[in-house]
Amino acid sequence: MKVDCQWFSSKLEAFFCDSLDAQELRLASEHLKTCLSCRSEVQALRDMDPLVKRLLEFRMTKAIAGAHAPRRSLGFQLGLAGAAMALVSILVFVVFLPHSDGPGGILPTLQTGIQSPDSPDGSDAKVDGTAPASRAKPDAPGQKSPGINPGSDPAITDNAPGFLVTDPSGYSTSLEDYRGRVLLIGVWSADQPEAAQSIQRLYQTFGSRKEVRILGVTSRSGERPAGMTFPMVFNNGSRLLETSSSNYVVVDKEGNVQMRGSLVADASALTTKIRAKLDELGGR
Repeated sequence: MKVDCQWFSSKLEAFFCDSLDAQELRLASEHLKTCLSCRSEVQALRDMDPLVKRLLEFRMTKAIAGAHAPRRSLGFQLGLAGAAMALVSILVFVVFLPHSDGPGGILPTLQTGIQSPDSPDGSDAKVDGTAPASRAKPDAPGQKSPGINPGSDPAITDNAPGFLVTDPSGYSTSLEDYRGRVLLIGVWSADQPEAAQSIQRLYQTFGSRKEVRILGVTSRSGERPAGMTFPMVFNNGSRLLETSSSNYVVVDKEGNVQMRGSLVADASALTTKIRAKLDELGGR
């Protein structure tokens, strides 16, 4: 049997519900050992699960309280109960909704990129479950940014923020959202594919580190290059920490820039240099 990301995606709900048979479970486990993308997507779901449970408990508590309130009519009580059940249905749909953003993607970027940003799946979570993933958030509470309009980058003004990016789903994150993690940002463009290839190598090498988030930043007109799986985000009118195209920057856990350099360099030397800096900053 051919086990690939598409097969695993089709078995994802059964995997989480412990309803796979022995052979399917073995195949799924073997696939997760070799596929960073699916492995990180699974952990992203595991990280999200406590949040979903807390939200459901809160909503159900309100619904039950409303149902017992003497001033409420029967129609109002039924409405609250119905709303709670609708919320359950929506959350289940979101959790198990397949997604095709990038090779092997199962969900939208949670890394970042709900990604969070930044782990070898594009999601940003780790398999050991020791640290929750950083989540991208809407521009305003409960609001999602307008959909990305290719080719319409916001103007960078004199008082533009130092760092503000938006993922393909329309969720924005600032440097503050990555505090507590070491952030590696690479800026690439369609006319310099070497930069994107370097980001991909760095992502495959360091993306599984639980304290590291990796982002590939481009303009809104940029399309994900074939074979690239790193978390892709768009500059949202920020100065990108004064980082230009085909360059990278390493930011420590407190949000301070610690290293800069060119992505168009010897691959081995670049990896060695960044590895030393990540080790120094505790990005393990």
